[in-house]
Amino acid sequence: MTRFSRVDFSVPPAQRAGFSLPDELEVNLENALKPITPLVREVGRTLLHTSRLYWPGIEDRARTSIFNHAINDFTSLLSQLEDGDGRNAARTSRSLYEHLVNYCWVAAYEEARERYITHEVVTRDLMAKMRRGVMLLSSVQRKRELHRLKGIGRKNEKAFREALKKYGSSFTRDWSAVSLRERAEICGFESSYDTYRLLSQVTHGSFGGTLGTRREDNDIPVHRVGSSLELAIISYPEGLSFFRDLCRRIHVLDGLDTSELVDAINLMIGAWPAYKAACEAVDRHLWPTSPPQKPTAVLAFYPNGGKRWFLWEPDFAVIAPAPPPEKADDWAAQAWEQLGLVNSNTFAGLKPWVPITIAIHGIRLTVDTHVKWYPAESIMEMPTDH
Repeated sequence: MTRFSRVDFSVPPAQRAGFSLPDELEVNLENALKPITPLVREVGRTLLHTSRLYWPGIEDRARTSIFNHAINDFTSLLSQLEDGDGRNAARTSRSLYEHLVNYCWVAAYEEARERYITHEVVTRDLMAKMRRGVMLLSSVQRKRELHRLKGIGRKNEKAFREALKKYGSSFTRDWSAVSLRERAEICGFESSYDTYRLLSQVTHGSFGGTLGTRREDNDIPVHRVGSSLELAIISYPEGLSFFRDLCRRIHVLDGLDTSELVDAINLMIGAWPAYKAACEAVDRHLWPTSPPQKPTAVLAFYPNGGKRWFLWEPDFAVIAPAPPPEKADDWAAQAWEQLGLVNSNTFAGLKPWVPITIAIHGIRLTVDTHVKWYPAESIMEMPTDH
């Protein structure tokens, strides 16, 4: 994009308004995390071995389904931590806490197992109502897909009604009759509930969920598009610990030897200080040393009486022509007066194409993504005599 054609990539992103190249974070983080990579690989190896032993030996549909959730989320977490993808790591770690509590809950209560399995009818009911993507299909494909979805609904209707009759309308919102917090307390995991609440802020879109992607610099908000290394640091020991504790409970409840996997995860948890230091070093490399300057409206007055609006990117020293804003004539009159020029709206410049320019704050100009950007000094230069 020509807008960024003048970015000095010889300096770190912190010195170029935080703007970075594609994959720049990933490459830097990969190099910083090399000491931890063997630990991640060992966890992956033992995880595969444990999973091969787990499902053939466990017949409880509720527990095996929850472990399915947990092992898939855990493998995702490993990748997210290696990529510094803190927002998704927070979501995944949050889910691992729920899997831990749910597993212990259904293992302890027969009714909980029944409710968990029966809740599949709610999933089928929701699937049968899906329509958004269907409307994008061709007429033949759409007819076939609608027939399939309606078939799911018809086959599920009786079981769905019976489930609501047995468990009440609240069953559509949550499979369990007991809140997660109460279940966590009964199962002995209440000490991590506040951590769960913190990680949930990303999922719920709470203000605090912008950790690592938003900062205040002298009361000026700086927003980052990309990975939250701060959330990755928080999620690392929490998510790993939740899954480790689940493996410990599986050993106790189901008699499966998970000690090798638990030991491998513990070694990885023990490397958290190194992970934290690596992420913080890369983060300092990325965050701008001062708040990036806002794109600014610029009005150019030409000696022949013409006017033209531009959008100026101060951080990248480029400028592009832009459509006039609303009440453009009023803004121009104020700018002309501010410059102290005569009322004729013309002036004698060195060359007819060299304008006088003035930055006007408080106006939001928009330009097309394909607009041509020029070096700012080609437009924003004052005649020496006017």
